[in-house]
Amino acid sequence: MSDVPAHTQRRILIVDDIEDNRFVLDRHLKRAGFATEMSEDGMSALRMIAASPPDVVLLDWMMPGLSGLETLQTIREKHDENLLPVIMCTAIGEESSVVVAIKAGANDFVMKPISFPILMARLKSQLARKDAVDALRRENSNLENTLVQRTRDLMNSQRDN
Repeated sequence: MSDVPAHTQRRILIVDDIEDNRFVLDRHLKRAGFATEMSEDGMSALRMIAASPPDVVLLDWMMPGLSGLETLQTIREKHDENLLPVIMCTAIGEESSVVVAIKAGANDFVMKPISFPILMARLKSQLARKDAVDALRRENSNLENTLVQRTRDLMNSQRDN
């Protein structure tokens, strides 16, 4: 049974140069009710994000060519961490790596081999945060529209008097 209702299916971009890693993540995430897309390198991931940003990016750190960290830095040039969460996935276990990733704009970090209960908890946490930010932005926009309309109404009533 899915943890995510079908009507709110979320898109997860899996970026990893190792095919087996992509397919394992893909299978587990689909079973949990997510829609998934896969990329084998940073450049193709950036193209996919530019074309249609996913809800969350799972980004491998160590990849040939554009590293996960470089990919993350490029993502952050155009996408705020509140609007496009990125969870770094790596076998690098040093505390300094976590700090570097977070400072570069990663929202969270999971160690390989990936524990799926931990990944699901972190995904849900990032999606809840994204939803809260989206709701606040919508509410702010509604309040701004209400303010503009009330200002117009006030100006019109003053002009009519």
